Amino acid sequence: MALERLLRAYEEVRGLIERRIAEFRSVDRSDPFRLFEELAFCVMTPQSKAKAALRAIDELKASGLLLSGRASEVAEVMRRNGIRFHVRKARYLVLNRRLLRGEPAVLVALLQGETGSVRDALVERVWGFGLKEASHFMRNVGFTGIAVLDRHVLRWMEVLGAIERVPRSLTRRTYLELEQRFLALSGELGMSPEELDLLLWYASTGEVLK
Repeated sequence: MALERLLRAYEEVRGLIERRIAEFRSVDRSDPFRLFEELAFCVMTPQSKAKAALRAIDELKASGLLLSGRASEVAEVMRRNGIRFHVRKARYLVLNRRLLRGEPAVLVALLQGETGSVRDALVERVWGFGLKEASHFMRNVGFTGIAVLDRHVLRWMEVLGAIERVPRSLTRRTYLELEQRFLALSGELGMSPEELDLLLWYASTGEVLK
């Protein structure tokens, strides 16, 4: 029943999902400032709504605070827009500006290489990034073949029988094991991992965002 409902939903929003993925793939990875916007968005989203993070990014860009604001100013914008743990996340955002230095910028250079090594480098170098956040960022700038294992995805994996239960915590080993199950599930359903991820988000939230 759940699988049938999911597949019906896929037919309803397939075009929108394909357009969103095309947007991800069109991101210019040589533009450090565009990359930084996406990085900041992914720093904000844990335990906060994606729409709230999008509003905060728009306000930070319009005010010039994204690239030059003090942590306290950035935190206030996040707070107004409903970002949880805004003080800590604002500090992370400011610290991550160091990735804009250099020629090419460090952030651009970090995205060169094989997918697994790029993700590990992001986890190591980006404040506020674990495997999930790094995967989210990479997916949003056009990388493929990885899983963004948030609570919506994990709950659906349980419903579909891909996992027995949603784990209480995700160690690196557990994340990588569950990622392989997610990739296998997407293959069984005849979808790319990116399509399945956005579909599960739609099934959980009624929206296809990022």
